[in-house]
Amino acid sequence: MIVFNRFLRQLINIKPLRSNYNQQCCSNVRCVSTVKDFRKKTESFSFNAEQNSDADSDVFGTLTDRTEINDKLDILPPEDDDKIEYDKDEQHKRLHITEYHKIIQELIKQHKIADAIDVLETRMLKDEKAKPDYYVYNLLIGTCGKVGYVQKAFHLFNQMKKSGIKTTPATYTCLFNACANSPYKDDALKRAKKLHNLMSLKSIEPNIFNYHAMIKAFGRTGDLLTAFSLVDEMLTKKYKLKDETFNFLLQACISDKEAGFRHALLVWRKMILKRVRPSLYTYNLLLKCTRECSLGDEFETRKIIGQIIGDPHLLTTESKLEELNTSEKDIPNTLLCNDNENKLSLIEENRPNLLDTKPNFGNIVGISEIKSPEDRLILLGGCLGFLKNMKINGIKPEIKIFTQLLEVIPPTLSAEKLLLKEISKRKVRVDIDFCNILIKKRSLRFDYEEAKNVLNLINSENLSVDVVTFGVLALGCKNKSEAKDLIKMIADHGFRVNAEILGTMLAQACYHFNFSYVIYVMNMIKHEEIKPNKKFMDRLNRFNDTIKDLMKKRQNREKDTPNFIQSYYFKEGYRKFQNFYKKWLLEVTVDEELHPWDQFKNNKK
Repeated sequence: MIVFNRFLRQLINIKPLRSNYNQQCCSNVRCVSTVKDFRKKTESFSFNAEQNSDADSDVFGTLTDRTEINDKLDILPPEDDDKIEYDKDEQHKRLHITEYHKIIQELIKQHKIADAIDVLETRMLKDEKAKPDYYVYNLLIGTCGKVGYVQKAFHLFNQMKKSGIKTTPATYTCLFNACANSPYKDDALKRAKKLHNLMSLKSIEPNIFNYHAMIKAFGRTGDLLTAFSLVDEMLTKKYKLKDETFNFLLQACISDKEAGFRHALLVWRKMILKRVRPSLYTYNLLLKCTRECSLGDEFETRKIIGQIIGDPHLLTTESKLEELNTSEKDIPNTLLCNDNENKLSLIEENRPNLLDTKPNFGNIVGISEIKSPEDRLILLGGCLGFLKNMKINGIKPEIKIFTQLLEVIPPTLSAEKLLLKEISKRKVRVDIDFCNILIKKRSLRFDYEEAKNVLNLINSENLSVDVVTFGVLALGCKNKSEAKDLIKMIADHGFRVNAEILGTMLAQACYHFNFSYVIYVMNMIKHEEIKPNKKFMDRLNRFNDTIKDLMKKRQNREKDTPNFIQSYYFKEGYRKFQNFYKKWLLEVTVDEELHPWDQFKNNKK
């Protein structure tokens, strides 16, 4: 171990290797292997924009190799010559510090986070009086950070400081990552700000990993101003920006649902100006932003788009969305899809595209009319223009890209068929997630027959249905008979109906005021011994309150009372529902919502 760490020091100081190093290394094979194991663990602390992506995690810009190696060494275990001395009377009870490392690592690998924390707080500190090192704390703080357990991550950080154990750059990276992944954004933002201030007060110089973690934390918690200012700070310090940096900025844009798409357009333009090549993950983030975020203030949007296309005076006056030609009126979002080659070539010429190196706005000058995801996709060149831009940048689209495109194209059969054609053309195999989204999209526009036809696609691709498939198929169960057929299909495939599927059926039953259907779903809850969740109960209670209000209007003979309320069938159905509902509430147990962090707490007494 000592020999290997000396070798690392030689690398850092760029000193020549000694000729007898190989002999020394061979005699320490076990030690080298152990450190290699620790190096593998350190890879999880490199906070890339996409955890499972192949993004380059090398340090870039004016940083030297020394910076990168030092940051990784921060989370390597200490050397043997730095091992902790124990009292002789208690030494026989304790393990060597590296043994504790292995125990904690194995528990983390098994996703037993509570037990891993318990090794430190109970076994080491209380039972065996063993003194932990910085590696133990970094390991646990990093693990808490990945799952968003920000409260515990900062608790361990405070423990670390009180014990006089040195904090490292990796410690701060882990803490900011915890803030980024926390389910409680307001609390996480406060913690991130305090931690950032603490680093400034202590004159801690952030490295590239710290900067990326900070951008991620502030971006995801909604503080876009700080996230963008950190990038400016990186440029001031001569850090070279890469696709990872811009991916974190796009994540920040997604947190702003009101104007995130406008910010994303700016981030993309900056990316082109810096000659940074986008990754597959960049395109995925861009599509997510297209689906979830709006353009925001119209005046600001006009100004930004004017800057992008190089004509700041172009969008200063109010105007309407122009038609490309009168023959295209019947074609849904003509900028996206058309089976007619002549029309398609005309569309190609007039299509706006703000992704190109030389962006154009086409014939669209009505910013106020760009409201839906499919409208925003038009600004990116539509489906075909978006895929063309990926090809220009040498990025091959995967099925996840097409799944995201499916969610932003127009809700029409023709648009979906064009997308399926592009998938086949590029020899990409669809997966069950894509098919589930397709079923959902068709069901939401009440095209239930076409939704069921997706099952043929699933069979032709030799895919296996999952529970989500049945959940989206439940959207098309308009009556009790169709619900029974689906429940039988679920059983035939070896699945069990759950609260989410029954909740979807309940929504259809309530929408159609079908008391018989509602009672059937409630009976299934009892029969299958399912605990209804909060969403299910809220929907049922709203239905009950709605019926009560309608019955009051019927009694008062108000003018706006729907005609069907007057029928004997409705009155009798309501009476049966009321009687059943009262008994049912006493017989079922509602599923309690657990706190997100309860799973990480050890309940051992």
